Parts: sequence; C-alpha cells; structure tokens
Amino acid sequence: MSPALLLATLLTVPADAQTEVRMSVGGGSQPLPVLVLPAFSAADGRRGEDAALAGLLREIVRRDLLLSRRFDVRDEDSGGLPAAWRLLARAGQAADKISAQVTLADASGGRTVFERYYRQDARWPRALAHRVADDVVKAATGRDGFARTRIAFVNDQTGRKEIYLMDYDGENVRRLTDDRSIDLLPRVSPDGRFVAYTSYKDGNPDLFLLDLRSGRTSALSAEQGLNVAGGFSPDGTKLLMTLSRGRSPNLYLKDLKTGGVERLTSHFGADSTPTFSPDARQAAFVSDRAGNPQIYVLDLETRQPRRLTNFNWCDAPAWSPTGEWIAFAGRARRGDPLDIFLADVTGSQVLRLTRGEGANEDPAWSPDGRLLAFSSTREGRPRIYVMDADGSAPRRAAELPGASTTPFWSAD
Repeated sequence: MSPALLLATLLTVPADAQTEVRMSVGGGSQPLPVLVLPAFSAADGRRGEDAALAGLLREIVRRDLLLSRRFDVRDEDSGGLPAAWRLLARAGQAADKISAQVTLADASGGRTVFERYYRQDARWPRALAHRVADDVVKAATGRDGFARTRIAFVNDQTGRKEIYLMDYDGENVRRLTDDRSIDLLPRVSPDGRFVAYTSYKDGNPDLFLLDLRSGRTSALSAEQGLNVAGGFSPDGTKLLMTLSRGRSPNLYLKDLKTGGVERLTSHFGADSTPTFSPDARQAAFVSDRAGNPQIYVLDLETRQPRRLTNFNWCDAPAWSPTGEWIAFAGRARRGDPLDIFLADVTGSQVLRLTRGEGANEDPAWSPDGRLLAFSSTREGRPRIYVMDADGSAPRRAAELPGASTTPFWSAD
C-alpha cells in the first residue's frame, strides 16, 4: 500500500493539472573499465567441495560486480578495450569454516592493488562473496559498494501485510514481523539496525521500532490517527514522521534520544511521506495544499516550503544520497498510469524513468545513488524491481508469493 493510498480518505484529487515532462535522462556514458575475472581456483584441487565453493563464490562475486555498474566484467582478456583490473581468488573449506585468498591487480602493470584473506562460518558463503565484491569496488574506485546492503519491504503472502527483509540481490528473504495485521511502510536506520514501521495490530495505525539485533519491538508513537515514519536523519538521531492526531496529517520531527516531538508543518491539508536531504537541512514531502498531491521541499530551519512539481498526482518522494535528485511516483495527467520520475532540487528538470508498464510506485535509492528499487505491477501482482538510476536495465529483485510493495533500501 502506497503512502497516498494510506491517506486516500484524507486527500481530494481535483481536475487535471497539466505539466511538461522530459521523457528520457539523456546524455552519454563513458565505457566502464574492464575487469577480468578468471575462474576461482580450489585450495585443494583434489576436493570436489573446494571446487564447488570456488565456483559458487565466483558466480556471486561476478553478479555483484556486474550489478555495481562499475565494471565491464569479462571471463578472460578479449578484444576491444584493454583490461584495467584482474581479480584472482582461491577458495576452500576446513571443518565449519570457509576461506578465500583474493588478489586484485592492475592488469596493465601487474601491480597488486590489494590482497586479502577472508575466513568465516561455512553457512554464509554469500556473505563472504558480498564482502569480496564490496572490497573490490572500494579498492578499484574509492567508492563504497552495496553488495552487503538489504531491502526492506511489505509482503502479504501470509494473508496479512508483514515486513520482510532481503539482500539487495533478492536472496535471503526473511520475515521480520508476525503481527498478523496490516504492517506498512518500513524505514531502516542508517546503521541498518532498526526498522521503523506502521502497524494496525492494536487497532490504530501506530508507529513501532524493531531492533534487528535483539528482535525486540517498541512503540515509537501511538497517538490517535496516523503515525507513519518518513525517514531517519543521516546520523540516525532523528525521525521525520506524519502524525494526524485526529485531524489532518502534518509533518513532525522526533528526537530519538530525548523522545521530544517537534511540529514542522501546520496546514489544513494533508502533508505526508517526508524524506531528509543528505545534509538534513531540508525535507521533501507530499502535500495536497494546492488541491492535488504534489512534491514540496521544506527548509527545516525557516520552515518555508516550496513546490517542486505540477502533476495530476505525486507520491513517495525519495531524496538521492548524492543530493541532486528527488525520485517520486507520479501521474503527469489524469488517466495516466503511475510511473517513477526524477526531479532536480530546483524543479526545473523532470525526468521520466518508467513508461506505463503497469503501476510503478515507491522508489528507493541504493546507498550509492546508482540504482533505484521500486514496486511495479508490470507482470501482474505488485513485485519489487531494481533499475539503474537512469531507468535502464530493470530487473525483478525476488520471486515471492503474494504482493510485495514499498521497498526501502538499507545500508550495510
């Protein structure tokens, strides 16, 4: 369920609002550096288990590096662009531990960029492979990888809406809640430890905080009416919220250390789904104060809002980690399907990323700002998809029973 649908009884959509929309991102891209990834070798070539482990680790590392969009990954040197990097690894298992010796070298000069030994519990080979991939990205580019990140989302395969968590690549799906009610709109803290979400388990849409380390859940806000998480501040000490307090929803800021709550907007319309800018000085949000739901940006110091969009309907803004763009779901004209758009922070550029393949909603940025997760009905029931930030290369993140919605991309 999208934030706009959650507030549907409070929002009124009037006549069509016209807007001019750019239909593509535009601009070219530089060729990616070539990374050669030969077969990983077995620590003990006589053991089939070591060879199988080496093959599995390479398969996962290869996929991680491809999805990072940082490299042109090849099995061996070939024609065309010369190789920039070469990654070699040897893997094995002893008792209940698996290990890998990994070397990344400059392919042109043979200089070793880094050499690292990994060892961990044999039950988690994917975690080891993700660590290798992230370390390769960091060593080769200086940027953090996202192979160890996760996506929180809502799924109803049990007959109830519960909160789930999966690896960024759709693996290791696990259910976090068993509230047997309606759980909505998960938001993960910057350190990846806590999940804030709304649940009707006590009859009211209350806000809860789940500690992933201990498994304990505590109430964050249980006021009359809506209690919905918007987003954590980058340092994890504050939480933007939507509270209705029995009246029209407005934006609030909760200090998670002191418990204090500060009101940010005071409007007769519905203000909802706030998201912090990377510097925590502004928040993007949805408001119907102009008649139909639009994206606004609020200066958190002056409390002055400014309108960003002129659509028929907007929902679910998400500020990019790099600060340049705000992703959102929108309907440019009455009758259009919901699609994913980007707006720059001035509102002068609006870029359309999806084009009418079902209803596309709830964009969520990868921590490095290179990918977007979103929900879509393009193949029938709602599922979670991931695409490049320019709208290219969409792929289904996971195949699960039921409907999957409202993804939120968590850091490592």
